Amino acid sequence: MFSAPERPPRTLSYVEKAFELIKERKNVRDIVILNDAGNPVKSTMDRDDAVQFSGLFQSIRGRLERGMAKIDPTDELLMLRVRTKTNEVLLVPDSKITVLVLQDAQDNFEK
Repeated sequence: MFSAPERPPRTLSYVEKAFELIKERKNVRDIVILNDAGNPVKSTMDRDDAVQFSGLFQSIRGRLERGMAKIDPTDELLMLRVRTKTNEVLLVPDSKITVLVLQDAQDNFEK
């Protein structure tokens, strides 16, 4: 019988380590880490901005997951990437936390 790989617990130290690793990345402007209830627990934004920002992207996430469930109910969202000319937002959910990253959009090719 197949069993899913065990995921590490999402402790405060796990959240802190993930936050620091992401913060070190080039082009990252803001980070918001949400608990399983969708509330910001760690962020580079002030509390009100983090709540508003995460609420908007959680809404998009919910709509996308409902739409994807109609296509394949056994599938799951691993990452949502939204990009404009100058910004990129990454939403990475798992069973305990969701990570939202706002970064400068960068092209990795020469013009």
